[in-house]
Amino acid sequence: MDVSSRAGSTVVPFSAVGNTLVKETPGEARVAPRRRVLKAGIAASNERRLTVACTVRDVSTTGARLRVDGSVGIPDTFELIIEVDGLEADCQVVWRRGNEVGVRFVAAPRMVAARRQQVINALAPTKAPTLRRSPAVPPPRT
Repeated sequence: MDVSSRAGSTVVPFSAVGNTLVKETPGEARVAPRRRVLKAGIAASNERRLTVACTVRDVSTTGARLRVDGSVGIPDTFELIIEVDGLEADCQVVWRRGNEVGVRFVAAPRMVAARRQQVINALAPTKAPTLRRSPAVPPPRT
């Protein structure tokens, strides 16, 4: 019995890229699988004189999905800079929906030295908490 012929079932094809499952949608226009991320980015144009802060939501080898906060728009062609990864890519806008923009990379992204590092510190206390009272300290003698 074929899986797709079961009554009331829906078959959703998946493929594996590394250790990430990628949903294959019929009629999908993407050439490369995308990876969900949450990184700060900069859309720079006019020889990096005009910059707009954005958030990179998805990225693949051929493009990205960006979210822009505020009313400032992203130009049709620009350079995407992700400082944490050291990634720079020339981009062209493919679609716009509300405050999100889909872009394709015009050329292969360039990897440069990262300008800053992502540092994650644990939010654990340095000393284990205790319910015991601290011993009373006698007043200093004078």
